[in-house]
Amino acid sequence: MYSYSHAEIENILEEYGNTIYRAAYIQLKSRDKADDIYQEVCIKLLHLKSRIDSKEHLKAWLLKATIDCCKDYWKSAWYRKVTIDNKAAAGQIEEKEEQTSGCLTEYMQQLPGKYSAVLHLFYYEEYSIKEIAQLLHAKENTIASRLQRGRNKLKKILEKGGNYYEF
Repeated sequence: MYSYSHAEIENILEEYGNTIYRAAYIQLKSRDKADDIYQEVCIKLLHLKSRIDSKEHLKAWLLKATIDCCKDYWKSAWYRKVTIDNKAAAGQIEEKEEQTSGCLTEYMQQLPGKYSAVLHLFYYEEYSIKEIAQLLHAKENTIASRLQRGRNKLKKILEKGGNYYEF
């Protein structure tokens, strides 16, 4: 027996689906891959053995599951072999197209995952440094450093693109 009914899962996904998708999209830089991660998180939620009582813990669990699925994707043989070979064959054409649109999300995608994840959780999901540290199982000082370095890297990217956003 699963902890949530299908109707409850639909309600959860209606409320937090965009959050899951955005977190995956920021990390993976691809709508198709974000869709795959979204489905994986849904399956994990479906197979969860116990209920999560509070909404805050449920949201944190969903975000942690999303980040973990993204990390698993980066470690996968598929990513290491096929994705890297495809990028080399394509000549990085996609990257140039993304830089011209000017969307902040696309600029954040140019950051390494450890910075974009922290920036996303801090600014979009409004988690504190302490909460992010707990969520990612890292020290608060590490999260604060990643947040500062991520801001600096993003600022440089934005200045290159002609746009500037102050945090």
